Amino acid sequence: MTEKTEKNQHDRRVLPLCLLLILLSVAAAVVSLSVGRYSQVTMQDVLHTLGALLSGGADLAERNTGVILQLRLPRAVAAIFIGTALAASGAAYQALFANPIASPDTLGVTQGASFGAVLGILLGLGSFQMKFLSFTIGCLVVTGVFFLAQKVGGGRNLTFYLLLVGMIASSIFQALVSFVKYTADADDQLPQITYWLMGSLSKITLRDLPTLILLFLAGFIPLILVRWRLNLLLLTPAEAQSMGVDVHRLRLVAIVCATLLTAVATSLAGGISWFGLIVPHMARYLVGNDFKKLLPVSAAMGSLFLLLMDMAARTISVQELPISILTSLVGAPLFVVVLLGKWRTTDWK
Repeated sequence: MTEKTEKNQHDRRVLPLCLLLILLSVAAAVVSLSVGRYSQVTMQDVLHTLGALLSGGADLAERNTGVILQLRLPRAVAAIFIGTALAASGAAYQALFANPIASPDTLGVTQGASFGAVLGILLGLGSFQMKFLSFTIGCLVVTGVFFLAQKVGGGRNLTFYLLLVGMIASSIFQALVSFVKYTADADDQLPQITYWLMGSLSKITLRDLPTLILLFLAGFIPLILVRWRLNLLLLTPAEAQSMGVDVHRLRLVAIVCATLLTAVATSLAGGISWFGLIVPHMARYLVGNDFKKLLPVSAAMGSLFLLLMDMAARTISVQELPISILTSLVGAPLFVVVLLGKWRTTDWK
């Protein structure tokens, strides 16, 4: 089989693979509505409630409807969008830095958003104010990193200086998070901070969904539209510019979109470790390193993976587990397998 024939077969199977992952995500979302500590909700209740909702709201006064629609449905919808956001931003950062170990927290957005959230908890802010502060500080950190990297580098070798300044910013805001934890009330605030930092979808409500969806679309749609150009970020600046592409503008679009996706995901769900790193590698194993195919497959896989992790977090133990515990336990061994098996992670320029 020639290389061109093999490539065409890869291209033809991307759309069916994405559709399959989306269908599995929808099925997992429906199943997740029957999963949780309130065990009286059955799949029959879920299907009856969803049918009544789709038919115009008849019989929505049935028992268990409140649990399904007010608690579990927002959680399932959020898992789809947040999983997609983190996986897509992880793939974008790996293209941006031409580095297979880049992740959504490379430029400090996760640490900045985490500092905003724990500061909000320390100040006793309400849920909305805390999430807004988390999102805002996360975005401001990356903005500062970008302009400082340009200033330090003088416009040369921007990728290197972004990594360097991003590491500095991450360290500073991680220290600030530790300082807030140290000063927080040990009986009330510290447990809230610790639980938030480990990630959970339990606090997401229906009121959070419009903001999540709007910011998700603002970050995800431009990223999907330029996905084929992300391959050019793996080339040298001279090679990319010789093809008529403004690398600086493309890099800025990738940073802005990935930052929006990561900031909104972190502000609503807390820190979810390993997710944005490992999911793109799982997708890369299936479709290769072409970001035209890798980005949509990563996004579709991310929603399914987070739904499964969230269901596991609710069922493994009597008490709900933070999601980061599971994503770390699953993600770290998977990444070892990726390294040992060299799952298409060596094709980087």
